[in-house]
Amino acid sequence: MRIGYARCSTLGQELDSQLDALSKHGIPRGKIFSQKISTQVRVRPKFEEALRTAREVKAHAPHCRSSSPSTK
Repeated sequence: MRIGYARCSTLGQELDSQLDALSKHGIPRGKIFSQKISTQVRVRPKFEEALRTAREVKAHAPHCRSSSPSTK
């Protein structure tokens, strides 16, 4: 299973290009965690949720490698 994370720092910015790039790398939209939150905010709930999900997946499938595609 692949998961992704997309973030932008202002409400005026759009996540569409990041979401599209992650989808093109084979990550289903339902497995992409996204949020609009400032870089100054230390706690990012969707990022924490993505990490938690990745750890759970890895715990259930330790033989599978993990990677993160670049969207830049």
